[in-house]
Amino acid sequence: MKNARPQQVETSAQDTFNSTAGIFPKRPETVLAGVLAKLLEGHTLTSMDAVFKQYANRAETVIHCLEARYAWNIERRDIATATGDGRVVWVTAYWMTIHVREAAFKAGARAWIPETELTAKKRRKSANQGKSRAATRNPLRTDPRQLDLFDGLM
Repeated sequence: MKNARPQQVETSAQDTFNSTAGIFPKRPETVLAGVLAKLLEGHTLTSMDAVFKQYANRAETVIHCLEARYAWNIERRDIATATGDGRVVWVTAYWMTIHVREAAFKAGARAWIPETELTAKKRRKSANQGKSRAATRNPLRTDPRQLDLFDGLM
């Protein structure tokens, strides 16, 4: 063909990295802020890390929120890990590239991370008060019509 349009060439690898910083959460005492701070510090988090270190019950939800609402670029991949009973299970690991972290530090992460850690430390000091409040609220949630349901069984 004489007048064929040139084909657009696309490469499989990107020449540039997505190195824009997202938005920092305004409330530093939230789980979102805690997870973001750990990722910005260069940690790789799994679902179990989020549960036991950041007290988040679903890492996937927190990561999705950081990506969708706060525009952070978070990498992920599945990794194999051993369990205490000898099985091997697959979990998802989350991290940030060095390019995203550099952009975040240029945007003010160096001052934001210590503020987040300080509020988390203050919150942990009042953890026992929260546990006692939860313990007093749980019996109140029982439906009074069900209190005598299992009376004679035990």
